[in-house]
Amino acid sequence: MVSAFLLTHFFASDLVGLSLLDCKGIPVTLAGWFSICRDHSDPNTYWLTARHGVLATMAFGTVPGALVYAIGWLIGSPRRDRLSWLDLLAWTISGAVYGALAAAVLYLYLITPDQGLKDGKLTIPLYPLHLVLGIPLILICQIVSEMIFVGLGSYEREADPDREWFGRSAGWLFAAAIGWFVGTFLVFFGAVLVAFGFDPATAVPKMQQYASVIAAVTGLFTAVFSKSSLIPVEGPTKGVSSYVISLILPVAAVLFVIALVVILSTGLDQALFHARLIPDRIQDLDWFGRLKALVWALIAALILLLGASPFVNINWFSLHALYRNRLTRAFLGASRSESRRPDPFTEFDPKDNPQMASFWYRPAHGAPATDPNGWRPLHVINIALNIVSSKANLAWQERKAAAFTVTPFHSGSSLVGYRSTATYGGRITLGTAMAISGAAASPNMGYHSSPAVTFLMTMFNVRLGWWLGNPGDKGERTFDKLGPTYAIQPLIQEAFGLTTADKKYVYLSDGGHFENLGLYEMVRRRCRFILMSDAGCDPEYKFADLADAVRKISIDLGVPIRFRGLEDLKPRVPDQPDIGQGQPYHAIGEIDYQTADGPDSRNGIIVYVKAGYHGCESAGVRGYAKANPDFPHQTTTDQWFTESQFESYRALGFEIMDGILNAAFADASYATNRNLENLFVALKEVSQKTPYCALCG
Repeated sequence: MVSAFLLTHFFASDLVGLSLLDCKGIPVTLAGWFSICRDHSDPNTYWLTARHGVLATMAFGTVPGALVYAIGWLIGSPRRDRLSWLDLLAWTISGAVYGALAAAVLYLYLITPDQGLKDGKLTIPLYPLHLVLGIPLILICQIVSEMIFVGLGSYEREADPDREWFGRSAGWLFAAAIGWFVGTFLVFFGAVLVAFGFDPATAVPKMQQYASVIAAVTGLFTAVFSKSSLIPVEGPTKGVSSYVISLILPVAAVLFVIALVVILSTGLDQALFHARLIPDRIQDLDWFGRLKALVWALIAALILLLGASPFVNINWFSLHALYRNRLTRAFLGASRSESRRPDPFTEFDPKDNPQMASFWYRPAHGAPATDPNGWRPLHVINIALNIVSSKANLAWQERKAAAFTVTPFHSGSSLVGYRSTATYGGRITLGTAMAISGAAASPNMGYHSSPAVTFLMTMFNVRLGWWLGNPGDKGERTFDKLGPTYAIQPLIQEAFGLTTADKKYVYLSDGGHFENLGLYEMVRRRCRFILMSDAGCDPEYKFADLADAVRKISIDLGVPIRFRGLEDLKPRVPDQPDIGQGQPYHAIGEIDYQTADGPDSRNGIIVYVKAGYHGCESAGVRGYAKANPDFPHQTTTDQWFTESQFESYRALGFEIMDGILNAAFADASYATNRNLENLFVALKEVSQKTPYCALCG
């Protein structure tokens, strides 16, 4: 049935579509129909419309429509049993309906006046409507014929697969019809719509002015508010302003795209023809000349695009490089101020950005591997692998991303595989991995992705993410590259949200686009002692990031995590008294590895620290907090901390951890045997006085 459908609609769509493109008196045959020619008694009319009405025309269309559908079924259908002949009958009837509807469309086309409508100043040509409406109307005819077939074929007991197939095909046909109509309508009539009622000589300049203003306003609005704190990542909006912005944002993004198409199309018309593509009088239209000019312009654009694509690394020509270099200078460079030898003009030192593979202590020959003087922590940088268009796993339709990590040993994901960090991504550096991990603003942002905003951000080249070779089998020849060989393919994938994990290159962005705390990969590695700092913007203590991590770990890894003391963590409420002393800043979680791995394994402990202000902190922290009621949960879009802001957060973090550790140090079990395990056990025992909350485990 699928092959019959494809063959039928290939012939029918192609031939019927061609019949709509009449070229000033040159008749085009319609799927073997009788010739549609001018009436000999009146050359300005068609024989079909002069001698017959719409009903007669539709009757003429039933025969070729039925024949086309029947031939398509006989060629494509593999079945020849009794029911298949009933299918042939139902399919032929639906073909007759299709032919009748297509003939009605043809009739409307033939009676449309060539000269268009006039308002006294400007002629609105109707002739291009044949191209704008022709294909959508034919596709709608196909959808209706499919509905007829589904109804006639309801006698079959096991017809669910066919109905599902036709239902999905109808959806794609309708989407194609809408897309064709909107796109061609803007291209052909954008200038006419905006300039209607104005003098033709000033129509195009006015259209460009209006479209430019719309593009500027909507583009600026989308860029400012797409990552605003007024738009919540999850849950309903709060307040009138938040609600209004959430309604306007998608509309603004769509309006920007429409205005951009109008500007580009009319600009191209002016460059090629010094006028609108469709003139006031259709008789003045040089179809062949303008089509030739458009084809040559398209060829020139493709040559420029394909010629530049191999020489432009999409990673370097983006905001990522700017973002990474500033992060590297601010943090990595500041940590080696004494040994830096920066360039006197740029103030950058290449040694500020070491390779990730160098961040592991390798003891000298003969030295013990556990030498405490040479020990270094193993850096595991949390990144998101964007799979916005993947449908292989139902969970990905919400997540649209998977975990990806970069360590001194390996880089990759459990979804696709790993490669040695010493060779991956052209020897990926710490600064690059750190910037990718913080690349919150990107066209594809995991479960934050929005089609309209994705396209807009791609157009403005707002890309903090990074394209690297697939560490799996698909990237056998690309995993060691600095970026894609051709820029055009990843650019298209970004613009239309087509990032997947089964291509040669993958798109990496902020780890928070999959899981914001980095807990997922720690549990997957079966770490037993985890200190986790939740510094996300969560002024109401909804624990969204924690809940997201625990849920995904339970689903994917089968490891339950139960927390003790979450209910004791109190948020700061503006215009109310401070929380005061005696309230904790942290909670304890138990990682139940035994449920996933069996009784021989050992469970783990999480010390979960939540940023909070209680009013009993030091003077510097209290002074800043009083002046900033949203501290310490100021919006994460603020990336430019002042000295007082940075120091207040640093001091708060130090005081919180100092208090937590001092409580553990006072425990007798830790005092007698100071090691990491006893430290976490002591922290757990200190919290034992807090009973389990029924809502948190």
